[in-house]
Amino acid sequence: MLQLRHAACLVLLALALPKLAAQGTAPTPAQLKLVIIVSRHGVRSPTWTPDRLNAYSALPWPAWQAAPGELTHRGYELLTRLGSFERASLSAEGLFAATGCEGAATTTIYADTDQRTLASGRALAEGLFPGCPPQVHSLPEGQSDPLFHADTSTLPPAQADAALAQLRQRLTQSFAPDTALIRQLQNVLLGCAPDTACTPAHPPATLLSTAPLAAERGKGDHLVDLQGPLPNASTLSEDLLLEYTDGMSLADVGWGHVDEPQLRRFLALHTAYFDLMHRTPALALIENGGLLRSIGLTLQQAVEGHPIDGAVGTAGQKLVVLVGHDTNLAGIASLLGLHWTLDARTDDTPPDTELAFQLWQTAPGSYFVRTVVTMQTLPQMREVQTLSYTNPPASQQVQPYGCPASDKGCPWPAFQRRVSHP
Repeated sequence: MLQLRHAACLVLLALALPKLAAQGTAPTPAQLKLVIIVSRHGVRSPTWTPDRLNAYSALPWPAWQAAPGELTHRGYELLTRLGSFERASLSAEGLFAATGCEGAATTTIYADTDQRTLASGRALAEGLFPGCPPQVHSLPEGQSDPLFHADTSTLPPAQADAALAQLRQRLTQSFAPDTALIRQLQNVLLGCAPDTACTPAHPPATLLSTAPLAAERGKGDHLVDLQGPLPNASTLSEDLLLEYTDGMSLADVGWGHVDEPQLRRFLALHTAYFDLMHRTPALALIENGGLLRSIGLTLQQAVEGHPIDGAVGTAGQKLVVLVGHDTNLAGIASLLGLHWTLDARTDDTPPDTELAFQLWQTAPGSYFVRTVVTMQTLPQMREVQTLSYTNPPASQQVQPYGCPASDKGCPWPAFQRRVSHP
């Protein structure tokens, strides 16, 4: 949500109003009308089964209480605290009252159908409106929701081929994997320190691939597949992040060989994979073009004040939360040309990351959209810190490509054109 500097600007504006009014030039204060948040789910257990994980390591991976891919108790608590901070921030901006249940009636929370997204939606709802959380809407649990997972089964072959060609072009022209970092991860999987090679007594059944990166047409619901070491390195490095943020003993995180600085280095592998697979523009458009259009229609519904087909929720609502995945965040960011550096990581999308679209009205018929990325820092997550204005989550305002540079955000007509033709 908004950083302290935004609140400070409002205070300075309020102090300046009497002087400006005396000069006959008092501006109309901007009013926050609607906030749409696209959120990744919270901290979960690894999606791979223990047997599959253990095939890549000399020592067994730590056990999890949650089933594979499910939100953990720590993940739920972290999101509840984030929801409480959001309520305070939105109240400071005048969107909701600081306490009470009235705002729940103008809030829509819509989640993907996985356990981790549904539970994340409930955690955010509980933090936003303790004692009266709004219902979390979704399709039936387990059913594929095209809002978060585009159906590629009917995709024209020419469009799929063009996306694959664009990915291959990026591989040959502008991308080189960090082979040294991959070797360090392999050492950790062998039970050694990152910078110390070793030969374990019982080596894992599977080593990280040494094949060159290559892209192929995918199987099943995968439009394309990436060959080489990066896909598995991405998954396994994020599993180390999940251990760390879920509060496991440092003796268990990477078998005692991964501290916070090393974890930050390993996470670059996950970001690199996502940059290829979900930020390649043609792939991003296929995967998340529909979600971006729904966001645009929901904002348009608020601007025009009447129901619009394809919008999420109803006209007159004040908050819409869409609980999905890091794939959704990366894809939307690609389509809008968004980049950020938060908690010393560039374009990372860890659990709890939020991409917020804030619709502000400055005069009758005049609106702009401010886009803000927010995430909890690694220390905040590991230590389950209370979030407040003195200890806020990391946050950065970002401007979509094609919008004029402005601290206010993007004028609504320009933003609407951008989301309509990504």
